[in-house]
Amino acid sequence: MTPLRIVDRALEEGLDIIAISDHNSAENTEVALKVARRKGIALLPAMEITSSEEVHVLAIFGSQKDVSLMQEVVYGHLAEGIGGGWGEQVVVSEDDEVLAFNDKPLFGSTSLGLSALVGKIRSLGGIVIASHVDREAFSVIGQLGFIPDDVEFDAFEVTRPAEENPLLSLYPGVPHVRSSDAHRLEDVGRRTTSFYMEDASFEEMAKALKSVDGRGVSPN
Repeated sequence: MTPLRIVDRALEEGLDIIAISDHNSAENTEVALKVARRKGIALLPAMEITSSEEVHVLAIFGSQKDVSLMQEVVYGHLAEGIGGGWGEQVVVSEDDEVLAFNDKPLFGSTSLGLSALVGKIRSLGGIVIASHVDREAFSVIGQLGFIPDDVEFDAFEVTRPAEENPLLSLYPGVPHVRSSDAHRLEDVGRRTTSFYMEDASFEEMAKALKSVDGRGVSPN
């Protein structure tokens, strides 16, 4: 699951725009952006962050600077210690050379409450998506049973077609997206979303999620 291999797999699957969203980390996004530019695919820097309630939140940003600032915040709210059973995350070069190992406990929770986490993402101009809301584990619905009034999501990520998720009808007006949520290379592109926009960019994606000026979104 190196940036080079992910980008190559995405191109094989015919994808136009992807996001790199490691758990609680953005160590590989800068390299991923360089690889994507070289290969000719749009890539957005992102993170999948775990709140103190163990809710996964997908944060997508418009620049490497913004995701790096978010990483600083997240690292400041991770517990001390070494990563657990999933092992260390490898930090690599554009050519898959190992540069370093990130031994932080990335699969644990941060000490950021959901409201504070969403607020920080928004302060950096990020898009906020509730991860896999139709799963019991690590989703806002599964962990809390509801969405707090002070938390606003730009979209819900669903793993099944929206019509199979009657609970989501309680939150009209929030668009649904489907994504790979790939933890293995072969899963890249297994679920996709069609974005109707003028170009493959962060700014256009933000407009599509808000259905601005004819833009729109449709989970496949």
